[in-house]
Amino acid sequence: MHILLLDLGREMRGGQWQVYYLARALAAAGGFSPIIAAPAKAPLLRHAEELEGVRLLPLSGNREWDPRNLHAIRGLVHKEGVRILHSHCAKSAALAAMCKKLWSDRVVVVHSRRVSYPLKNGWRGSKYLRADAVVGVSQEISDVLIASGMPAEKVHTIHSGIDCCRYTSRRSRGDGRVVIGMVGAFTGQKGHEVLVRAMAEMQSMSGLPPWEVRMIGSGELFNSVAALAGELGVDSRLAMLGWQDSREFLPDFDLLAVPSVDGEGSSGTVKEGWCVGLPVVCSDLPSNLELVRDNENGLVFPNRDHGALAKCLHKLMTDHVLADKLVRNGQESAAEFSDRRMAEAYMALYRQL
Repeated sequence: MHILLLDLGREMRGGQWQVYYLARALAAAGGFSPIIAAPAKAPLLRHAEELEGVRLLPLSGNREWDPRNLHAIRGLVHKEGVRILHSHCAKSAALAAMCKKLWSDRVVVVHSRRVSYPLKNGWRGSKYLRADAVVGVSQEISDVLIASGMPAEKVHTIHSGIDCCRYTSRRSRGDGRVVIGMVGAFTGQKGHEVLVRAMAEMQSMSGLPPWEVRMIGSGELFNSVAALAGELGVDSRLAMLGWQDSREFLPDFDLLAVPSVDGEGSSGTVKEGWCVGLPVVCSDLPSNLELVRDNENGLVFPNRDHGALAKCLHKLMTDHVLADKLVRNGQESAAEFSDRRMAEAYMALYRQL
């Protein structure tokens, strides 16, 4: 069975790693012939070059309306019998929807949706309605899709997976400092401001060891977050490291904060923290609560409540028994959301369609 995996992103973030994991598993499973279609210079194609049994289709660009991309896909559909088109981002969802409109008798379209925002009016929402199946990477996303008008029989839930073998365990420094880490693009949904304000609360807390915060990521809010840290007098405790491969920096963290305020899917950052062996603190967004059980495999605080986040971080820095418990249970939870389980669920869906 030929599976064309579409992603028009020019970065290598969580969604692109899901495509990588899925293609790798399809090639190893037997009975599937995966093809990854992405912009010619996309890092996804560069990473996927190492995968055996996976074909690569470099596209002309990342515009969903580019006729050259349609032509390239048409060749696979009409000449090679590629039947399943599986899109993994909003732009590729539009491209796949156009293919469905043009060749409805030849293709089956699957969309994976990774954000929990309601579908918008017009083409930006209707492109999903053209699909034969839409996968929410959390139950919250699936519920939102149905509430937005998607027929329930088309909606499936498959959580994003992670390959813990790609991660190194936490390193011990032995200098007594506690490093609180955060990973995520500097966009409004990730909640960097919440963590900065929590830092200001922690400045006045007693009984804490020396601590600092390190943020990995880039984006349009980078400068405004830095300015807020300066205004609140916590900039000396904050290192903003720009975009980095999180695998290189996570082992140097002691705690992981995930203060997302909206739109979260199935958090890859939470799972990364579990793989590395970090205690995780996250906001109580519904999708986060599908992963994190408070006081079992992480701590949960009310969304946008920086004071509550500060208290959770204080608790983990002073209660080592609790922190160790969260690490143990988190590592067990990571196995529940493996890349293999994710891929097997998609394989079952393909066969069903």
